[in-house]
Amino acid sequence: MSASRPDPWDWRELLRERIQLVAPAVQVPLAEAAGRLLAAELRSPEDVPALAMSAMDGFAVRRSELTAPGESVLPVSGDLPARPGGAVQLPLGHALRIMTGAPVPRGADAVIPVEDTDADPFGPSPGRVTIRSSATVPPLRHIRTPGEEIARGEVLAARGERIGAGLIGLAATLGLGALPVRERLRVGVVVTGDELVGGGAPGVPGDAAPADGAIRESNGTMLAAALAEEGARPRVRSSSDDPGELLRVLEQMADCDLVITTGGIGHGAYDVVRSALGPRGAGTSRFEHLALRPGGPQGCGRLPGGTPVVHLPGTPVGALVGYHLFVRPLLPGAEAAPVPARLGTLPDGGAQRRARPGLLAQPGRLRRGPEGAAVVDLLAGRRLAPYGRADAMVLQDGGAANPGDPVLVIAL
Repeated sequence: MSASRPDPWDWRELLRERIQLVAPAVQVPLAEAAGRLLAAELRSPEDVPALAMSAMDGFAVRRSELTAPGESVLPVSGDLPARPGGAVQLPLGHALRIMTGAPVPRGADAVIPVEDTDADPFGPSPGRVTIRSSATVPPLRHIRTPGEEIARGEVLAARGERIGAGLIGLAATLGLGALPVRERLRVGVVVTGDELVGGGAPGVPGDAAPADGAIRESNGTMLAAALAEEGARPRVRSSSDDPGELLRVLEQMADCDLVITTGGIGHGAYDVVRSALGPRGAGTSRFEHLALRPGGPQGCGRLPGGTPVVHLPGTPVGALVGYHLFVRPLLPGAEAAPVPARLGTLPDGGAQRRARPGLLAQPGRLRRGPEGAAVVDLLAGRRLAPYGRADAMVLQDGGAANPGDPVLVIAL
């Protein structure tokens, strides 16, 4: 890393130490639980199945009444479809036709598949059935015992796990109409700059041609989409380069769990965030230029009411890099940890040399190598453009890069 600029990894840990976001627990209906985080360990309230059930279409029998190996002829005393109702008694010396999912009758200790009999699988229940056995039938053959699938009290999911379709289906199976989840975090996004129009900023509509010197605002829309993917509730506002207006906008974010600002953290005369919150302003935020490209300017602090705030650069690519490196690790349940990979193809097809030390963040696409290892190909393009098709951010720390070199990646 640069000797004069802070290490981005140290900054990442600093933010994680200073900003610990905890959302309260709420109960939500299953239909609203997808993608949320479990607020408590989930245990099964009952056995599944609750009763012994047939795992096959066939005939419920007593094993002691079978000739094995050989053929057994038993009268059939009834039909048991899969429908509500408790288990019936199996008469001595008889069989009962049974369907998959039906409660096994009391006294039966095996189910013989219909294929191993002379019965018509699609016809009415026969008066007698011939059962063919090539070997002794094992106990509980084709019978699902109580609690075999899920035992009462079994842990189904740990606190903090993200709820998917499978868990929702499991909860419905167990009769749970709601799940305890973490409330969605409220994250404010404040974009700054007199030059911004459209999007979250005032001025012309986003599809109109901006005036000379104006820039279509994109950070608010981009960060709101990224936050929504992590289950947060984003709220986007804009501010001009007037410090007073910025402070008024930030006051409107007092009920948020976290606030993110973009732009205005350089050393210029119009860097509004630094002017309002830095040493010459409220003095509540700290600003650094990290050994990071792009996205070196960063900041963090607290708003007057105590709400934590993270300051990102105003360039879209710098804001995106800063979000994935420094904001995502703060969001409960976010999978933002860097993982190892190997470099694949480079945009120029050859080695890539660094102009200066520090951490370089670049867009890439992940794939699996010949032996299953993660490989990431760097994408050609400048600034934000290649991130439109990237699914990973590649992190290189100094030196030259060649295909096959180890790197760290953060999945986007």
